[in-house]
Amino acid sequence: MFILKNGVVWDGLNHDPVKADILVENGKIAKIASDIECSQAKVVPVDGCMVLPGFIDSLNVYGCRGPGWGVNDIAESTDPVLPQMNAVFAFDQDGMNFQEIYRYGVTASGISPMPNNVLAGKAAVFYSYGRHPYEMLLKEEAAQVASVSGAAKKLYGPQNKMPMTRMGSFSLLKEAFTKAQQYNKEKEYEPKAEALIPVLQGQTPLFVNCATKPEMKGILHMLQDFPQVKPVLTGAFCLDTSFEEVAAGQVPVILGDLTDAFSPYGEMVDFAAVKELLAKGAVIACSSCGDRSASGKESLLWNERYSVVQAWHRGKPGASGNDVHSSAAVGCGQAYRLLGGWEKCRHGGLDP
Repeated sequence: MFILKNGVVWDGLNHDPVKADILVENGKIAKIASDIECSQAKVVPVDGCMVLPGFIDSLNVYGCRGPGWGVNDIAESTDPVLPQMNAVFAFDQDGMNFQEIYRYGVTASGISPMPNNVLAGKAAVFYSYGRHPYEMLLKEEAAQVASVSGAAKKLYGPQNKMPMTRMGSFSLLKEAFTKAQQYNKEKEYEPKAEALIPVLQGQTPLFVNCATKPEMKGILHMLQDFPQVKPVLTGAFCLDTSFEEVAAGQVPVILGDLTDAFSPYGEMVDFAAVKELLAKGAVIACSSCGDRSASGKESLLWNERYSVVQAWHRGKPGASGNDVHSSAAVGCGQAYRLLGGWEKCRHGGLDP
């Protein structure tokens, strides 16, 4: 038991910071108030320090590329439709620990299959530090990952195999969803259809990698035929104010990697539009996702810097695009919201 004494506390819920003490008991925040007294608690002075909830990286591949980024267990490239793949079995705790993102306040990360397939598989959420992969596992099957960007075309086009075009990507995606709608497990088990049932029922969000405006508008149009599907637009470099579903908070967004010098999309980001959407209530997080795997914690830090800058412009640093929005996107935000931020929650509100 200990008390963080006289810190400047940000709750991550767009409230103004307050000078307060934090009592931590049995690994959980038990109380946030001024001048907490507890004779049994060790006092840790944090005068002049900002105290914030643990940040959540919405989407990345940490732990699946090896400690030196020399392996790639997160990119199965034998079939463009593989929704049954599971990122849990690609995760290596040493690869995650090697990045040391916990030293920068990131307590958890959404780990996703690479978006090289139209349906790439199931993402999971892991704590950013640990010695056992399944003890680090916070939420399994947190999302199904899809892609209608150029990544799948680039992989399968040279093989003269679908998808070679955006038409092909959308055709394969709609076909897979339609088959899953018609699926009857009692007649014959089909792993692809089985993996898509939670998505079609709205139990598992669909993270769709899309870079351009036609890709983003296209996926929202296609999903009108599957009204229970809950999409999250990832990458989303060409986001603008015409996306009413985003502005209303109905469709969350995870912005892609803005630090990739080889990406043709980074310069297309309309930061003014993003700021306007945030002001209207959009759920927008920053990460290092996109067609290519992130280069490590440095990319994450630079991308998160954008969130902080935008938050400062809005007068609420530490609240926009990081903890609350990221947790909502990966499905770990229920306890965070219900308990008023991070009070009484493990790791800054990450109780699954």
